[in-house]
Amino acid sequence: MISATGKKDDLLIIKEKYGELTDSIRKLGKAAIAFSGGVDSSLLAYAAKETLGDNACAFTLWSPLLPADDKRDILSFTDRYGIRLFKIEHNDLSCKDFCENSPERCYICKSARLDALTSLAEELDIPWLLDGSNIDDLNDWRPGMKAVRESKITLSPLLECGLSKKDIREISSHLELPTAVKPSAACLASRIPTGTAITEELILKIDAGEDIIKKYLPANAQLRMRYDGRAAKIETDRENIPGLSQSLALISEELALIGIAAVLIEKDGYMMGSATVRPK
Repeated sequence: MISATGKKDDLLIIKEKYGELTDSIRKLGKAAIAFSGGVDSSLLAYAAKETLGDNACAFTLWSPLLPADDKRDILSFTDRYGIRLFKIEHNDLSCKDFCENSPERCYICKSARLDALTSLAEELDIPWLLDGSNIDDLNDWRPGMKAVRESKITLSPLLECGLSKKDIREISSHLELPTAVKPSAACLASRIPTGTAITEELILKIDAGEDIIKKYLPANAQLRMRYDGRAAKIETDRENIPGLSQSLALISEELALIGIAAVLIEKDGYMMGSATVRPK
């Protein structure tokens, strides 16, 4: 049983953590947020707007790798909180090294993206670019973090303030942000196994396929449709697997209409980065 005193203490801790975050942002004076519409960058964008006002804005790379749902969420969130949004047309698929889908794919992608974001920041005379990395990212293999460290203007306030994903969700919930319960997201290329060439056709099928599957899952369920061009494998929270299995025949019929002939459900549930080969 949680006492009223315990709840007050928890709330105090949440407020202190958020205060530390806003204090760190306030010192920057002017900044842009690399905004994906996810849990982390949404809190960062909200905090920056609250702290810096019109000296804060959001930069979003409008890429084929950005799921349609995320595009809608980005527009909705920035409109709701009056955050100035700059959309940068960016086609990751035009990069040959990225499309080869080596184990360094995320580093190649992040480097190119930060270059594009930095160019706009310099054009607008914005000295800082804020990235949504948090301390949990240090416990996972994330080649893109190297690109962040190499950037001369990119800072990671959530990481620097020692905030975990749990902290970020708790603060977002306290602030009543709609992203507080949003599942962790990743670009559509993360669904394609390492070594399988990334093509526009695969990306479009994955995006459309996940839209179909979402209709058979609860709101805010975790979902990845891994796809190599031959067979699709659905990963979701374990508690959703029995219900999804009952609808597998219907899902298969709908996926067949967009050219996905074979589909199965991963019995072990969602596994972060399961399509990516990691160094030993």
